[in-house]
Amino acid sequence: MTIDEPGYFARLARVEAAHWWSRAMWRLASDWLSAAIQGRNGLDALDVGCGAGLSLIRLTGHREIARVVGLEPDPGALKLARRYGGFDLHQGSALDLPFADSSFDVLTCFDVLQHLPDGGDRTASQEIVRVLRPGGVVVVRSNSAGFGRGRGSGGSAYRLGELVEILSSAGLKVCRASYANGLPGLAQEIRGRMRWLAGRQGASWRAHPSGGGLRLDVPSPRVNRLMGAVSTFERRVSGLLRCPLPFGHSTLILAVKPGGER
Repeated sequence: MTIDEPGYFARLARVEAAHWWSRAMWRLASDWLSAAIQGRNGLDALDVGCGAGLSLIRLTGHREIARVVGLEPDPGALKLARRYGGFDLHQGSALDLPFADSSFDVLTCFDVLQHLPDGGDRTASQEIVRVLRPGGVVVVRSNSAGFGRGRGSGGSAYRLGELVEILSSAGLKVCRASYANGLPGLAQEIRGRMRWLAGRQGASWRAHPSGGGLRLDVPSPRVNRLMGAVSTFERRVSGLLRCPLPFGHSTLILAVKPGGER
């Protein structure tokens, strides 16, 4: 199921809280964010592309954050997000954030940039810089090209260096950058190659999840626990030990807007 299909966000809302990938990606991002905002308080946060709203709830788990605002272009997703209550929600685009300059201390943008039109990632990055206060922190996650072509070579997903360059060119100082979902992504790539070499009907050598949409199903409890354990290991390596992963089907970047040094 792709993001443009009816029912995508309703299905996402049913499974993302329990899915190992959703939990793993948030925990890694949360580790990075916690370290960046430690010792601060009363922060205003914006989640660009808040979807069905789970990320808003997750952001409130940081005691340094006093207010969480959500932005989402899809009205159906916003309707789902409103179920949580207590959040200032806006319908709008990452290409033209409906907020004044220097409005937020924290901004998250998860799996949004790859869905924008050509050049939209640079426009959105400039908008992120505009609405951040000096010293503000942004965490960006996007898809990765895996073994395929990066966006600079005509692909649909990013090389990590490509995304770093886009954010840096907008005026952000990149502090941490890593691939994520490494071992599962590598296993998926190898499995796809094997199926393709074996001549399996419908098999593609490019076993990247962005190719034909995402499978929005929670796996069996056993598989969910196993993949969660693998992701916990990766989190400790790339997060707590500050060792970036060399490969993965996702990219994660933490950056700050210069100025406002404490």
